[in-house]
Amino acid sequence: MKAKAVLLSLLDGLSSARKGLDRDALAQHVSRHATARFYDPFGSGFGLEEIEKAFWVPLRSAFPDYEIRPGVILEGRYEDRMHASVLGHVIGTFLAPLANIPPTRKLASLRIGINAVFEGDAIVAIFVMLDLIDLMRQSGVYPFRPMPGSDTPWFFAPVTAEPTAYPCDGRTTLEIIREMQHGLPEGPAIVDRATAAAHHSPHWSRNMNWFGPAGIGSSRGMEGFRDSHGALFLKAFPDRHGLPRASGVEIEREGHFCEIGEGRLAMTGGWPVMRGCHTGAHWLGLPPTNRTVDMRVADWYRLDPDNRIVDNWVMIDIPHMLEQMGLNIFEDLPFACDPTLSRLP
Repeated sequence: MKAKAVLLSLLDGLSSARKGLDRDALAQHVSRHATARFYDPFGSGFGLEEIEKAFWVPLRSAFPDYEIRPGVILEGRYEDRMHASVLGHVIGTFLAPLANIPPTRKLASLRIGINAVFEGDAIVAIFVMLDLIDLMRQSGVYPFRPMPGSDTPWFFAPVTAEPTAYPCDGRTTLEIIREMQHGLPEGPAIVDRATAAAHHSPHWSRNMNWFGPAGIGSSRGMEGFRDSHGALFLKAFPDRHGLPRASGVEIEREGHFCEIGEGRLAMTGGWPVMRGCHTGAHWLGLPPTNRTVDMRVADWYRLDPDNRIVDNWVMIDIPHMLEQMGLNIFEDLPFACDPTLSRLP
């Protein structure tokens, strides 16, 4: 419980900090030699100053009154390190551009996932996952065709929804999740709807909720998932495959940087965790690019009392995928922020 408490304290300190004091809030719990990695376009940072400038300063500028509201929180050990994971929203008044996204000057929310890796009581690595495309949607500059799934807000189960009458050990939860992930079919093995279900489907509740990032959208039930994401993704990246985690001490390497379970919750994430060539059908309305793409993906899960997956919240670094496909979705946004700008040199 200590790692969760530290991470929540950090987020509370950042939410309460005034402009210019984010580094002080970070310094309370983050090692001065820590590393941080952010979804595109924020890059990475080493040390408190770089970490602050990479993301927290732009966030404070865009949302001066922001707070971070967790929806899912868990901790566990992976690769002999302690991890804590939070999934939730940044909420606040969106007053200045963020990643060139024009402000709404109203209450807005940014989906955010944060994983902290510990040495002792100090955070030595941070992974920050963001759904900036959903913020673009709120700002009226959504860049793709209509989502195949729903653009409904993400729902999180309240703490009271974790029934004490149905306890579950985190190791069991993680085993179920990993068994499901290993049962995901590979592209060449899929010939129809039956083989698309493969071995992973029995692990899902009949009324499972798949909360996908903007661009893809959310769905309910296995059929809804296949129609709004699964089938479309496999058609677009028919050779997609998971990346194994090589042995070693470095946190920042391909494969899962985190696999943890606590109670009925679990989290897995990789940076990247999947690779595939965009040779198949249109994806996000974009024609095949024939480019190989690395995919940063993070998933948070919740089991129901029958030990089936009932909730799956998914963060995908879609901007990073598109950058590899030759499209920078943030490039033209300054002209949306300021129509008086000229595109001519």
